[in-house]
Amino acid sequence: MSGSRQTTAGPHHEGGVPEVPPPSDRDLTRRLRRSFASGAVDQAVCDLLYRRHRAAVLACARACCRVPQDAEDLVSEAFMRTFQAVRSGAGPRDGWRPYLLTVVRHTAIEWRAGDGRTVLTPDVEAWCRPGPAGGDPQRQLLDSEDRRLVARSFHTLPERWKAVLWHTLVEDDCAHHVPLLLGITPSAVTSLAFRAREGLREAYLTAHLVAAPDERCRGYGAALGAAARRRGRPAGRGLARHLESCRFCSRAYAELLDLDAALRTGACAVLADR
Repeated sequence: MSGSRQTTAGPHHEGGVPEVPPPSDRDLTRRLRRSFASGAVDQAVCDLLYRRHRAAVLACARACCRVPQDAEDLVSEAFMRTFQAVRSGAGPRDGWRPYLLTVVRHTAIEWRAGDGRTVLTPDVEAWCRPGPAGGDPQRQLLDSEDRRLVARSFHTLPERWKAVLWHTLVEDDCAHHVPLLLGITPSAVTSLAFRAREGLREAYLTAHLVAAPDERCRGYGAALGAAARRRGRPAGRGLARHLESCRFCSRAYAELLDLDAALRTGACAVLADR
């Protein structure tokens, strides 16, 4: 049989040359950390990471900024900040792309708030727009607290879960684009997104109970989570009465019913809490 052949040593092309899979982002990060620890910089690794992710990072930057040069500057800044984070012992551990895209948005908002010269696109500008003048200050404070609670819950999730939630909910990327970004099949994206949403719901409920002002709220924690999963009226008179009298838990229940929307609304808080 001609063409490529399979042996116990792995796949081969014509001429018996084995096919070597490209190194993962995790492998490259380990190499980069080792080089930084030795006082050097593995430029080959930096170049490979840059080439691998630049197109996606640039697309994200263009979606944030109206001026093309600002987008190019954002790309350079995002890679520089990420390399510096790795040098200091922080930064991405697995996939670089979700981390880089987050840095792009955070930096764009930071530049806009700083010198005001960076002009954001309408969608990104809307994330940072203050509430209408004359609104209820207490309601605005509660909304802000809700967004921060969602942000803190989001950041407790594994990187893979954060990536799929960000791309499918906040970015609302097209269906065929997310599998390419994450390197998995469309069906795997669906499964991963389901697990990630459940993880976010659990994390939010845990954070809510920790911050609960009343011991009775903690007693209803499991029932609150179960009611949110059923997406119907709370079962049991005790929980229903508690939600009628406790504004803290009733707001949490509303957030649990639609954490997708809560995460989209709290995108700016997610970036600020990085």
